[in-house]
Amino acid sequence: MKHDSVSKSLDQVLEEIASVEAQLNHEGSAAFRKSHYQDAKCIMEAGMQLKIFSEKLAAMKDEWSSGIDLKTRERVKVDPASPTPSHTKGPKRNLRITLSSGRVIQRPTAAAAFVDTIEMLGVERVRALGFNECKIPLVSTKPYPKYAQKRLGQWLLCTHSSTDRKKLVLERIGKALHQPIHVELIPACSGQQDFQKPQATMTAMNPLAAQVGKPSFRTQSIQY
Repeated sequence: MKHDSVSKSLDQVLEEIASVEAQLNHEGSAAFRKSHYQDAKCIMEAGMQLKIFSEKLAAMKDEWSSGIDLKTRERVKVDPASPTPSHTKGPKRNLRITLSSGRVIQRPTAAAAFVDTIEMLGVERVRALGFNECKIPLVSTKPYPKYAQKRLGQWLLCTHSSTDRKKLVLERIGKALHQPIHVELIPACSGQQDFQKPQATMTAMNPLAAQVGKPSFRTQSIQY
């Protein structure tokens, strides 16, 4: 049967949704195997919502094809020059960071977890590393209005990066400071956590179990 451009576009969207559903199934199974039951529950709920939406969209596509004659449908043009790309990103994610002391940092957003972790590691120590992010200093005293920054006392920390990038930056900082940290990517629906893991976990991460001091600065957003 001849297809109009709207039907073809809807087919592309449905294929993209199916791709994400498959990824969620895989991620949910992996979380369950690791006994991360809360994470698995969040992923399952996201998958169910996506499935419900997909079914509604498929019904709309059927209604479009059967309820409107072909000549009229063909008059509705959707630009085929920009096809939907293959899905390369999963659902929005967050960070869970375990310090060498055994302390676990998890915040409502990856940016908040990123800031608090650097505060725990020592913002002045991190600044001394001279790292840049988005072509500006990771830690500076100068505001850059085009980029997201968070204030830590007298310092401004650049948070203008993806969750994956924040993970890499934290791992790089830990390595440069000889301070082993474990950074995990978790579903964004995971809540806030901040607690001390048992000594056995600390020793497994770092036999020396170097202690990290408590934060001394309050964190606040910079608004422009």
